[in-house]
Amino acid sequence: MSSRLPPHPRLDWGDDGVPRATDMDDVYFSVADGLAETEVVFLKGCGLPDAWKGRKAFNVGELGFGSGLNILALWELWRRKRPGPTARLNVMSFEGRPLSREDASRALSAWPRLAGLADHLLRQWPIRARGVQRIHLGDGVHLTLHIDDIQKALPQAEGLMDAWFLDGFSPAKNPDMWSEDTLRHVGRLTAPGGRVGSYTVAGAVRRGLETAGFNVAKRPGFGRKRERLEAVKRQDAEGAARPSLLSRPPSTPPSTPPNTVLVVGAGVAGAACAAAFAARGCEVSVIDAARPASGASGNARALVMPRLDASDTPAARMLISAYVAARQAYSAMPTEIAAIVDARHLARTPMDRGRFEKLFADPPLDEDLFAPLDPNKRGAGAIHGGAIILTPRALIAHWLDQLNLITGMEAVRLESGDRPRLHLSGGAALDADLIILANGMDAAQLLGTHTPPLEARLGQIETAPMQPDATFATASGDYAIQSGDTLVFGATFEPHGGGPARISDEARAQNLSALQVLDAETARSVDASELTSRAGLRATTPDRLPLVGAVPDVDRFRDLYGEALAKGRPLRTALDRPPPFLPGVRIASGYGSRGFTWAPWAAELLASEAFGEPLPIETSVRDAAAPGRFLVRDLKRRTQS
Repeated sequence: MSSRLPPHPRLDWGDDGVPRATDMDDVYFSVADGLAETEVVFLKGCGLPDAWKGRKAFNVGELGFGSGLNILALWELWRRKRPGPTARLNVMSFEGRPLSREDASRALSAWPRLAGLADHLLRQWPIRARGVQRIHLGDGVHLTLHIDDIQKALPQAEGLMDAWFLDGFSPAKNPDMWSEDTLRHVGRLTAPGGRVGSYTVAGAVRRGLETAGFNVAKRPGFGRKRERLEAVKRQDAEGAARPSLLSRPPSTPPSTPPNTVLVVGAGVAGAACAAAFAARGCEVSVIDAARPASGASGNARALVMPRLDASDTPAARMLISAYVAARQAYSAMPTEIAAIVDARHLARTPMDRGRFEKLFADPPLDEDLFAPLDPNKRGAGAIHGGAIILTPRALIAHWLDQLNLITGMEAVRLESGDRPRLHLSGGAALDADLIILANGMDAAQLLGTHTPPLEARLGQIETAPMQPDATFATASGDYAIQSGDTLVFGATFEPHGGGPARISDEARAQNLSALQVLDAETARSVDASELTSRAGLRATTPDRLPLVGAVPDVDRFRDLYGEALAKGRPLRTALDRPPPFLPGVRIASGYGSRGFTWAPWAAELLASEAFGEPLPIETSVRDAAAPGRFLVRDLKRRTQS
């Protein structure tokens, strides 16, 4: 059984400065000149830059991220030959044994010409954690990195690549990277006409690519290698797409990406979605009946820290991926929006203590991000290095800056379709290529019978003025955070019977009691007469995971799949036609008390799907967040009862 923390490779550094993986007995790049090898084998081998001429977006896949050298060479070429000022280069790479930042820096130092780009990559070097991470490098270059064993990671990937760099360790020493199954997935993830470059011309690799739908040719090699490989995906080659009842059919090109997007809701969910689509050149409008951040997203401060599960499940990976995406998004923000802090996470109950013990026995994050409060009592709690305290209204204003913001009008009716339309109070209506419902519980009013299960939870927090001499965060179910001159603590999470959110003395007493447990010294310094209470409604789901993606057409879905699911057919084999979703509509809701953690991740997922980019998550994780998951579960349970 593998550790949840991916292993670092064991390295031997030769006198030539080239790192060698001792467990694979192979070098990371050519001893002759790794950069020159990349330019010949991969860039030239995939016909770059000519292949991306006139393209608004171009997707490149890579097996073997290693030191990041190939990415830097590709990025440098893209800088010089970018097809347009707004064009995007999406790179999807795979790595099972990630290098440390220090080892990558040492390896890349051999090429001073790449120093500026290397420094930028190293500042955002991927976190050591299994799963998927997206890194925005600049110049329209976006890296989606799968960190896991290749047999596990590649089947979980989605996207259509225009080019592939096959750069794993040699087939003789790393056969899993070159297996027939691996190459079949490369074929599944390649667009017709897509090209492959590799340094190896091993017979098994050539045959595997031919079986996967490629025409393969040998070309003059580089350095000591007499030959290298080029391949082109045949136009008539069939893919191996695996349809899902929960999402759009994978590995198929999307329809025309949206030009106009209408986001309903100006809280954190809506603002993040608006920013993600605006970054891709869309004309984005955001509508809210009130002002931005007027609901649960408008607290004075918010804490972003991980929620770690003791088991490696899709839900656990989702929580980690979302946290990593949030850190990526917020670490680039001005200090008046985001403050970095080491957050203390205390164990409340025997169950909490047992969970921490299990987590530290097999941690999912490296020790710089997840360390015990007391090394001798690992059940006492944790320190989350690099957690973030946010100023929510400033963040949301930053995301919505220069977008078309419409306030004071309520969305009252939704018409889905190829050109969905939103009817507003007062008789006005707006249409767009895509409408995203990011308005919490109010999404139910617009979706009617198509609404996935949502429940409102009432959350009250307290704010107190403080001397601006401390920045800290302590959590244990409840939390207390201070940044600048503001202390925020709470929060309640109670079922809500209906009506608007209301503050209560009982909730304030509960929050004061929680603060006493979290930090007795801070509690003594709080003047209760200076407290300001604030309450908001949080949309939650039965499994406490968000709703992100397409919304099933419930009646048609039941008609098409009810009988198949009734007979217990597996989810993916129950399909005999594409699943019916409400066209032109997506939902981003159900964030509960973790809205600022979920929001950047969910926005990237929706935008990536809409634009045919590599998905920033594993398919099992995507399905765990899909709005249709509850409908499928309901149909299965009904038929089995």
